[in-house]
Amino acid sequence: MLSHYHSAIDAEAENDSHAYMLRMVGFNKRVLEAGCASGHMSEMLNAQACSVVGIEIDPLVAQSAEPWVDRVVVGNFDDDVLWNELEGEYFDAVLFGDVLEHLHDPLKTLRESVKHLLPSGMVVISVPNIAHADVKIALMKGSFPYRDSGLLDRTHFHFFTKESLFKLVREAGLVVTEFSRVSVPVFSTEIGVERSDVDDLVLNAVLKDREAETYQFVVKAVRDDGTSSLENLSDELVRLTDKLHDESRRLAELRAKFEELQEKYETDLRDLSQLRDQLDTVKRFMPMPLVRLARRVFGQH
Repeated sequence: MLSHYHSAIDAEAENDSHAYMLRMVGFNKRVLEAGCASGHMSEMLNAQACSVVGIEIDPLVAQSAEPWVDRVVVGNFDDDVLWNELEGEYFDAVLFGDVLEHLHDPLKTLRESVKHLLPSGMVVISVPNIAHADVKIALMKGSFPYRDSGLLDRTHFHFFTKESLFKLVREAGLVVTEFSRVSVPVFSTEIGVERSDVDDLVLNAVLKDREAETYQFVVKAVRDDGTSSLENLSDELVRLTDKLHDESRRLAELRAKFEELQEKYETDLRDLSQLRDQLDTVKRFMPMPLVRLARRVFGQH
């Protein structure tokens, strides 16, 4: 039985949370995959020579993941018994791909997972961004349209912004060492808002937010060793990632403006050509003095 979250994954894709997570985990790792569903991510990890232990709440869905994992632990993160199944086991990576938002207590789960990390281990997390422009526009309309998946998945217990995600990571005793965004343009998500739902002034204000078109955050984090050097390195990495994101947004805006101006220029050229054709037609019926005047005005000979 396939999970309704099951999807094809392209490991080389850009702007894709699954591809980002696969690159962060890397090759030849022992991975604990939280919420492995029917194994679409487990299969890709397996292709990277990783061994995988999966955790899945639905026993029927878990059966479909079995070809790609060493074993599946069936259980609920809100039940402490689940972690007893993993006692004494340690991993190079723990993966939470769009899972934490579904839990009653994501901080408790994250802290428990850290106990199963090897000293050099990592936690890789993706979560949807509740501050996407489409959600804000829907709220301004008085709407909060739950869906079967996506930003407003009806099974979400928690909603994350960049700030709240980073706070969760810190409180779990981790520091971010890699950070990526998945971007989806305004009016392009499953929320279903349209350009006519918002006026220009409000839209421009909404889009000023750096995360206005961020659909998902993807982070890689390691244990906080208590040194200021690691914390400073993490802060600098996030600062530079934000700066690159800002520059990319500005470049996209300039490119769009250039294309708009180029289109206008080409339209103006066509209009000018039509005017010249019309002028040539008119001149055939103009008295000679007016023809000479037109030539002086338009610089024609």
